[in-house]
Amino acid sequence: MRAPAAPLVRAELYGEGEPALDDPAELFHEASKLHPALAHREAAGIARLAASEELQAAAASGSRANPQLPSHRLPRPLRPRCSLWCALSRRTSRRTPGGAELPMPELATLLDAGYGRRDGGRRTVPSGGALYPLELFVAVRSVSGLARGLYRYDPRRHALEEHALDDPWPALEHASPLPEMLSAGAFALLVLAVFGRTRFKYGLRGYRFALLEAGHVAQNVLLAAAALGLAALPWGGYYDARLDELVDADGVDESVVYAIVVGGRA
Repeated sequence: MRAPAAPLVRAELYGEGEPALDDPAELFHEASKLHPALAHREAAGIARLAASEELQAAAASGSRANPQLPSHRLPRPLRPRCSLWCALSRRTSRRTPGGAELPMPELATLLDAGYGRRDGGRRTVPSGGALYPLELFVAVRSVSGLARGLYRYDPRRHALEEHALDDPWPALEHASPLPEMLSAGAFALLVLAVFGRTRFKYGLRGYRFALLEAGHVAQNVLLAAAALGLAALPWGGYYDARLDELVDADGVDESVVYAIVVGGRA
């Protein structure tokens, strides 16, 4: 039974009448909660992982490998002279007019900040169980040294795999209710969640973990963009099926959960 809500708050949230009893947002939140009484069921995936060397090996990889695809080694990431506090102060969602070409070292820096590997195989973001359920795709429009197309970031090699060398911008604009938001972008970073990587261990809670991790990645990218003086715009209002189609995701086991459009210097 729901706790009473103030009339103004109820009206603002739900409009006229009561929210549906099968409200999807409430059902998701409830289904992904942890409960002491269900600890044995919720720990079943943890026990399976501990008992299976095959699962442990699969979980340790944390990334796809497509050696058959052409790839481009990225330059070493830049290290801008900007403190964390400076980047936090500079960070803002913004676009720039024009759409100037972005140098490849700056793209490399944002990818490394977002999901780069460090000593011991860890990444630049926290991840539930160090399972790293995300894949970063880059839809390139205007980056030096790269043809327009769709690429996947391989953190282990700090490289970009070629997935399609067609201009991705028409597809991105088709996926946006407000295509003018993309007008000045040099590239768009698409964060794909592979839910099975974390759900096999954590069940429904693992879905939450994947979304939280996408937020960590996005904030790292946005702060790195601020440190470099680049315009970056978080993009969450897109037509899901159209972005999923662009990266060949089925929208159920895998789906784009976040995107960032990056332009030139503001």
